[in-house]
Amino acid sequence: MGSPVAARAENAWLRSYPFWDAYFVVVLITTVIAMVADGGPPIAVGLVLLLALCYVLFGRTAVRADAIPVRESWWYAASMLVLVTGAGLLESAAAIALSALVPMAFMSLRVTHAVVLTAAFFAAPVLNGLTAAGADPLLILLALAVGLSASALLGTFISRLYQQNRERAELIEELDRTREELAEVSREAGVLAERERLAGDIHDTLAQGFTSIIMLLQAAEAAQGVERHVALAVRTAKENLAETRALIAALAPPALDGTSLGQALCRLAEGFEVPVEVAVKGAPFALPATAEAVLVRVAQEGLANVRKHAGARSVRLALDYGDAAVRLSVSDDGDGFEPSTTRDGYGLRTMRVRVSRLGGTVTVAAAPGAGTTVTVELPCSP
Repeated sequence: MGSPVAARAENAWLRSYPFWDAYFVVVLITTVIAMVADGGPPIAVGLVLLLALCYVLFGRTAVRADAIPVRESWWYAASMLVLVTGAGLLESAAAIALSALVPMAFMSLRVTHAVVLTAAFFAAPVLNGLTAAGADPLLILLALAVGLSASALLGTFISRLYQQNRERAELIEELDRTREELAEVSREAGVLAERERLAGDIHDTLAQGFTSIIMLLQAAEAAQGVERHVALAVRTAKENLAETRALIAALAPPALDGTSLGQALCRLAEGFEVPVEVAVKGAPFALPATAEAVLVRVAQEGLANVRKHAGARSVRLALDYGDAAVRLSVSDDGDGFEPSTTRDGYGLRTMRVRVSRLGGTVTVAAAPGAGTTVTVELPCSP
């Protein structure tokens, strides 16, 4: 199917393009010249010229109407029939004008009505032929039949061509509307995805940070070493402030600013409530920024889950650079749980969504009393 612009242009050429104005003028001038050269009476020439006025008053509207016939179609049909018949009875050369009037009849009327009007158009030339000296009536009738058939075929072709173009234009307009609707749906989907991403970022940063601040301050109320807990709370608050600014500016996690992925994991491990071991295996290579950001968020979520649920004494962050994938695991020696009977929390669901967008996988290995290991694998290669 062609472009919408091309289809509309094609349809415009058939109905609205100035071609028909120019064609009608040329045919009309040719008819007048032929009538004058043949010595036709001035009244016949005047009747032909009146066709131009009728075309301006009714014909243009009738020819360009999308739904036919319209009121102007009948006015134009009647004026064409009266004027061309009167001119044809007075001067046979007036029949030249039919080369423009017949196509316009099919363009402004339905096919059956146009065929009847075309037959009426040929009445005057037939009468002139019958009254001409030495004219063979059989030959005249044969010429009339051929003319009617050719006009009917031409008119039917024009009518069907316009009908096809109109249906094509309607289909293209419908496709345009569908395209706009799909664009709106895509925009809404993008908005929802962005909201989901922001919700995950806030959960991974602000919510977890404030939870950590509350736990540290509560520990400061009930234990010795108040200064240490307060210092950790202040540090966590500063990190959350940096995360907030990063979210507003749509930047990568602050832990990655100016550091490698391994260094970012070490920064997350510093000051955690329990010892965190960071192990990097394989030769590090550059990862896409989105992949590094997702791995840092996974580490943050894993540490947050250890803080809130595990009751662990130690944690291990293991980063493994493979030939076709990068794996990050967060392991703890805490209480563990039974995966088959425990539903994923919001943090783990968000983690799965983030990783799946990059074509990765998330696996959880846990058992009651044996700790928990969350492993993320992203398809990345050097």
